[in-house]
Amino acid sequence: MPIYEFKCKKCNNTFEFLCIKSDDKDHLVCPHCGHKEVETLFSTFSSKGSMSFSSCSPSGGFS
Repeated sequence: MPIYEFKCKKCNNTFEFLCIKSDDKDHLVCPHCGHKEVETLFSTFSSKGSMSFSSCSPSGGFS
């Protein structure tokens, strides 16, 4: 389920919102001031993994 970041156009509060259904964004309000005009921010994603990667040296079984 995607978590989106938004910024309120009135108070500049930045907050996250979990969108379960596609129309969830239609009912979105700022949790700080209650304003309905918000903008979607571009954000990065993260994932949990068990391997660490380094761009400086090889770490795997390929040669």
